[in-house]
Amino acid sequence: MVSPNFPVPERIPGQLISDHQHLYFLKQHLATLCGLRGAQKFPGSQPVSFTQKSLELLETEDFWVCEKSDGVRVMVLIVVKGTAQGPVQEVYFIDRKDEFFLIENITFPHFENPNRLLKDTILDGELVIDVDPKTGHQQLRFLAFDCIVWEANNLMMRPLMNRYGRLKDWVIAPLKRLIGIQPQLRDKMPFDVQLKTMELAYGIDKVLHYDLPKLTHGNDGLIFTSATAPYRIGTDPKILKWKPPSENSIDFRLELRFPPLPDDPTEADFYAKPLFVLMMNCGKEGEQFFDTLEMTDEEWIERKERREQLDNRVVEVVWDASRNTWKILRFRDDKKNGNYRAVVFSILDSIRDGVEAPELSKRSVRIRKAWKARAQGQSSTPQGSGNKSPPRGQQQQDHNNNHSKPSASKSPPRNSKASQSKSPPHSRQSAPPPAASGGSAPPPPKAVAPSTVPIQIVGGNPRTKGKKKKITLAQVGSVAATMKRI
Repeated sequence: MVSPNFPVPERIPGQLISDHQHLYFLKQHLATLCGLRGAQKFPGSQPVSFTQKSLELLETEDFWVCEKSDGVRVMVLIVVKGTAQGPVQEVYFIDRKDEFFLIENITFPHFENPNRLLKDTILDGELVIDVDPKTGHQQLRFLAFDCIVWEANNLMMRPLMNRYGRLKDWVIAPLKRLIGIQPQLRDKMPFDVQLKTMELAYGIDKVLHYDLPKLTHGNDGLIFTSATAPYRIGTDPKILKWKPPSENSIDFRLELRFPPLPDDPTEADFYAKPLFVLMMNCGKEGEQFFDTLEMTDEEWIERKERREQLDNRVVEVVWDASRNTWKILRFRDDKKNGNYRAVVFSILDSIRDGVEAPELSKRSVRIRKAWKARAQGQSSTPQGSGNKSPPRGQQQQDHNNNHSKPSASKSPPRNSKASQSKSPPHSRQSAPPPAASGGSAPPPPKAVAPSTVPIQIVGGNPRTKGKKKKITLAQVGSVAATMKRI
């Protein structure tokens, strides 16, 4: 399901805003538009992991489904400021580090008049790189999937069906019309803008077997979003992130802990192979030791030869059942911190109690039947499927007009738990008991708690104090690291 062969944007386009006064104004304005008090962190919603219970939720409520792109999550802030020459529109990307990037050479017009500038609008979406299968040409593209504020009108309490309709007809369509009138604008734009395609939840088969094979950018699973729930900042239990259980990943901050020098136990031996420690984000409590990951000698040597920075980076890891350890999938330099503790345990539940693609596909028949029974004239069809601009506060009435029935091909049932591969351990603080012979659970992590590790500590620790000593890769021939002694 994960598409490692497609590139992922390495940087956000635009000029990073570093002026404190400018940044403060933008954050305050963003908070005001979102109805928040004071400057807040990244205001985007975050999904929860898909489990067996999620199947029941899809049967009891109306959800939409789309592919989860393997890209960079960003929000777009569109503002207009007055100048001596007249009003000027400014467009900003906001990443999950809460950094703002000013984008040039792109203009979002008002849907009523292409000469009027759209203002005070916030979009949600992701940056991807689409690769032309014939020429190999790479196109940076912004896929918009939500609009939470439009022209200073906060839409967060409205259902997705309304927000998506406004996004399509009041934001994306006017931009397309403007480009049609002035095609030279497309050549100057730093990226393309597209509306992300949504399907009714029972269209799982279409997304899995028709949409995904045609993608020209990386894919990282599916996203199910409630069609009727309001937009929620932070973790949203009504947004479900599905991946095959074996591909569910978690983000941690990686610390390297080197053993002491044989002749000087007060100094770390940076030529030796370190212990690779995964630190879990616990919010205001700081970080907590979670587990270690194993790295073969060959992989360690290869990473050293590439002069790859490892220490103090956020890494995305997956559970490797064949080796009974965590494995680095990629670095997440777009994130300041790893997944929050509650998210970590949610993902662990999803790995242990996950849903395979055949079971998900098979369940679509029941999801469709339940949806039809609920309909009774009240719609959950994307308003963006029509050409007219959606009226404020009004929902469409017939959700069958613009959607074909998904194929309900029979799929084999999910394998029994007895035949499943080994699952990852809990954190050190809540590790399960060792599995009996023939069981499916792995033993607890081999590493001991950080406070008792008899080696030099490299990297931050919220319980330690002392001076930081910067050691570069060129100096030690291994990895760049920040050493903090206990």
